[in-house]
Amino acid sequence: MNIWSVSREYAGIAEAGGVKNVARSLAEALVRRGHRVTLFIPLYACTDIDAVEQFECVWHEPVFINRSGTSVPVSFCHGMLNGVDIVFISHRQFAEKKAVYVYTQEDEDVVPTHRHGTGHIDALELNVIFQKAVVAFGDTCSQADAPDIIHCQDATAALVPSLMHFKMQLSPLSAQFFKKTKCVVTIHNAGPGYHHQFDSFEQASFITSLPASMLYEGLVGQKVEPFMLAAKHARLTTVSPQYAQEILNGTTETDGLGKAFKESGISITGITNGIDFDNYDPRNTSKSHLPFAFDPEHKELKGKYLCRKELLEKYAHINAGPVSQVVRFGHFALQEEAFVLISYHGRIVHQKGIEILIDASRQLLQKKLPVKIVCIGQGESELEDKLAFLSREFAGSFVFFKGYDRSLSRLCTASADFSLFPSLFEPCGLEDFISQLYGTIPLAHATGGLCKIIDEETGFLYKPDTSEKMLEILEPLIRIKISAPDIFLPMIAFAAQNTHAKYNWQYVAAQYESLYNEL
Repeated sequence: MNIWSVSREYAGIAEAGGVKNVARSLAEALVRRGHRVTLFIPLYACTDIDAVEQFECVWHEPVFINRSGTSVPVSFCHGMLNGVDIVFISHRQFAEKKAVYVYTQEDEDVVPTHRHGTGHIDALELNVIFQKAVVAFGDTCSQADAPDIIHCQDATAALVPSLMHFKMQLSPLSAQFFKKTKCVVTIHNAGPGYHHQFDSFEQASFITSLPASMLYEGLVGQKVEPFMLAAKHARLTTVSPQYAQEILNGTTETDGLGKAFKESGISITGITNGIDFDNYDPRNTSKSHLPFAFDPEHKELKGKYLCRKELLEKYAHINAGPVSQVVRFGHFALQEEAFVLISYHGRIVHQKGIEILIDASRQLLQKKLPVKIVCIGQGESELEDKLAFLSREFAGSFVFFKGYDRSLSRLCTASADFSLFPSLFEPCGLEDFISQLYGTIPLAHATGGLCKIIDEETGFLYKPDTSEKMLEILEPLIRIKISAPDIFLPMIAFAAQNTHAKYNWQYVAAQYESLYNEL
């Protein structure tokens, strides 16, 4: 099949959230299965083309698209990466963006109202320029290049099916080019703040130029939802079967979107994301970016505990040196007696249950158990400040690394005995996979994609999502780990084996391939 993948982010080229990993891993897995895959992505100021081969610009003929009532030119650049054709959408508004979705500190220094970490004020317009350019790209192609499938990743690409069908109504050339094309739209997060919806019918009409008859189909209350529009012309999927059920059953927060899906009779197919084992392989330090190798699948953990020693002495010690892009709050006191290390790695945002993590950490450390806790991530400043305060309150036992560094993030996870996932909702989750591959037992709120953890076999699940319930499970685990250090070895080995075998991207790509063939 000829497959077009549409995504605002892609691992190794332009990175932001978890979509980047899915977009790249799925594209490359489909190539390995014999399909032709073309990725469409904007060309940002922050785009990294170092790994892109045969990069050329300009490529194909430029096109003109309607941007909020004005005709503007868009051009295309091209390259190859691991067998995937990469088409870069080039336009001035993308070229000035130093991050995919948000303003950087550099932006704020130039324009104080462009606060670091806040979304671009022209975000909706950026999405539409990008998606209209993808559809218009067909005007520059021969019929032999027509896609069998257009797979759109998340809300920022969810208008493509509607824009394609509207263009087919206006242009016989487009009608012929796309006549056999089917569309898939994957919902990566249906939570509030992730819909990229239009605040009013008038705003949607002005920015998209879609006809009223189409836009009315996307109305949820007063807002026009890209995912609702997509459902009229595409198959909707999401990143785990459990999350698909939660969206439609109304058991996860969607700001009314799930209810609208259900009332309209819209179905969602859940396909759990995979993980690229080769990129994390703990047996290979050049792949894992860890200082020592180990093999949880075969219960060989000597290197894991050497990693812990490295974390304690090189990064978390009171005299440890700085790490680029990371600020350390607190330190670990070195000690000879046994202790349990608990980790959290992820965004420091409300959705991830950080308030629950903070409350549970405080209660746990007040009990003077032999425990140390390390957190690494960045996000909402208020929550970052609370974690920093906790590091002062429990000096020697709690460390917060504010920021992101790939090697240090993986080291924090690999060094720990248990990792915590108190997310309020979680569409799929990648960090629990990484924990299991690194011999770290996950303890998670039983929600969405975190339910792929097999309770008491590959980790532990709890419900409801409160600090009290988390501690009800965690405290006995700590005591057991101290009294019988090797008791969890069978669970560690099975969790690593299960993740490696069941959630590889070739297996996941086969499921998408079957879905494409059904359309």
